[in-house]
Amino acid sequence: MGFLDKFIPNEVKKVFKPVAKFSKKFIPKELRPFLPLATPFLPAMGIMGQLGGPMGFAKMYGANLLSQQLADPDAEFDDLNQLAALLSGTQGGLTNTGTAQNLRDMTTKGKFDMSSYAGSPSGSAAGSDALAKTLADRSMLTKAKDLGLTGLAEASDYLTGTAETLQDYGSGTKDLFTKAGAKEFAKAAAVPFSTGMGGVSEAYARPAMREYEKLVADEEAQMEETTTANDQEAADLTMRYYRQAGHDEDTIQNALELNGLSEYYEPPTESAAQGGIIGLKEGGMLNFGGREMDLRGGGFVPIGKKERADDVPARLSKNEFVMTADAVRAAGGGSVNKGAQRMYDVMNKLEARA
Repeated sequence: MGFLDKFIPNEVKKVFKPVAKFSKKFIPKELRPFLPLATPFLPAMGIMGQLGGPMGFAKMYGANLLSQQLADPDAEFDDLNQLAALLSGTQGGLTNTGTAQNLRDMTTKGKFDMSSYAGSPSGSAAGSDALAKTLADRSMLTKAKDLGLTGLAEASDYLTGTAETLQDYGSGTKDLFTKAGAKEFAKAAAVPFSTGMGGVSEAYARPAMREYEKLVADEEAQMEETTTANDQEAADLTMRYYRQAGHDEDTIQNALELNGLSEYYEPPTESAAQGGIIGLKEGGMLNFGGREMDLRGGGFVPIGKKERADDVPARLSKNEFVMTADAVRAAGGGSVNKGAQRMYDVMNKLEARA
């Protein structure tokens, strides 16, 4: 949402949730992206009521955000285009017949015209000289302020005139089906149409960007998983060969640290003759203190650090068969729990036939 996000209460954001649900339920997805196209034409439609000033800004600002949410109901409120909403709000704040004059009255010349200078009317020769001196004596900041207010006043004239022109053609006051009428209408509709098409383009682009970001995140997660598995294997081999060569544990830890594998270090455990558990992992042994699982009758292994880590001690017998985690997940259609249950069922049925 940008820098204004922290100024918007959560209660306001919650209003957009039912708007998204309404769009999903009642508006065909083929039409949703075109909804922002209507927003810049709202002043000409007359359905926004009185515009101009802070109230006009707030009306058009909110209307733009609502149109964005309707166009893309899957978007979070914080993802809505703040700049587009601000521009739309500016349109609402400037669209009013009295706004341009109010802005001009706030300039140095406007204030001078509303009063007399040294008792001389502003239209007299003395008043003209006094105005010229006043304008010449302005500071740089005052000149910049006057320039900005004048520019806003001209923009207000244009936006207000555009809205009135579109209203005249919409009501039938002016004939659209003439060369002059069509030309005037096209000129009046050009800026609102261009602004609206920008919103349409974004309504199409935002879901595509979310899908792209999801694909990138999935690829990064897969790469991280592969890298972790490779690092684990490298650490296992290092510990295994160093121990076989008779090196002490400090040397092994230093070797792992030099290769950026220190987090995978695992100390050796006691031998089975001393009451420990011989692990299946290359390079070392794990000791679960007698809490190893008894799977002599078969079963699912829910403990351990992660898949393919080979960190769970196992006691297997001849002719038994162990499934990989991927096979369990595939058997469950993506769920290891469902896959384990199905494999239990298969195992029980096959054992009954033996």
